Amino acid sequence: MTQNILQVEVVTPQKVLVEDQAGYVTIPGIMGELGILPGHVPLLTEIKSGVLSYRVNGQTKQVAVHHGYAQVFKDRVTVLGKVAELAEDLDSERAKAAFLKAEENMKKDDQDENALQAKLMRSLTRQQLSSK
Repeated sequence: MTQNILQVEVVTPQKVLVEDQAGYVTIPGIMGELGILPGHVPLLTEIKSGVLSYRVNGQTKQVAVHHGYAQVFKDRVTVLGKVAELAEDLDSERAKAAFLKAEENMKKDDQDENALQAKLMRSLTRQQLSSK
C-alpha cells in the first residue's frame, strides 16, 4: 500500500529549517529540476542554488536552497543544504543589491570565478523567491 504523503525535511549546518508533510516536492537538482511524488525510487542527488517547492493542504510553500544534497526515499525527502532560506525571510532589495555587486566583481580579473558564480546564483534565487 502506497502512502500519498512525503515527509519533507530541509536541514542546514545551523538548523532544521523545514519539517513538514507534502503531496509532492520539486528539487533544484544539479542536472535540472526533479519532481518527487510519494513512492519515488530512492536516489541521492547533488542540488544547486534554486527553489525547492512542496505542496501542503493545497498551499505551495517554497524554500531557497543553495548547494548540497537531496536524499529521496519512497516516503521521505531530506535536503542537506549549505544554506536554506524561507521565502518570508528574504528581502528582494537586498538580493538585487547582492546580485549587482557579484556581477560587478565578475568583471575584475583577480576574483575567483566559481565563488562569484555561486554568489550570482544565490542572489538570483533569492530575488526569484522574494518577488513572489
